[in-house]
Amino acid sequence: MPAYQYVHDVMLRDCEPSGIVFLPRYFDMVHTVIENWLDEALDWPMSQIQGSDGLSLPFVNISAEFPAPSRLGDRLTWRLSVRELRRSSMWLELSATTGAETRVTITGTLVLSEAVALRTRRWPDAIAERVKDYLVAPDSKSGKKVAE
Repeated sequence: MPAYQYVHDVMLRDCEPSGIVFLPRYFDMVHTVIENWLDEALDWPMSQIQGSDGLSLPFVNISAEFPAPSRLGDRLTWRLSVRELRRSSMWLELSATTGAETRVTITGTLVLSEAVALRTRRWPDAIAERVKDYLVAPDSKSGKKVAE
């Protein structure tokens, strides 16, 4: 299945004084990629999720690897895939590359929950169907578990 793609040009605001990306900025970029994916690919904007739907999508776990630094002026192509979709959670994999070089790989589990009560909620059927367009076969060696 295809991955959702988003392009981010590394700007001064993303960098340490040395000109490489400040690691916490990658997590801001991840949030931007997810928000755009929800809006553009799933037709479910964050303004609706957290607004009229009264829901939230927190990460309950997240892991990152940084095989190479990104620098001011780099163009990062982010790819988002869904490794597993469950009743109220999904395991995402995001990676950012410049050309053929991987700069960061992030995996994590998002859980759909009620924003105030903090109880998990089942994915709306229409959203779950759209998510399947980005579902890839799980990595057999990982043994990753996610919340129901």
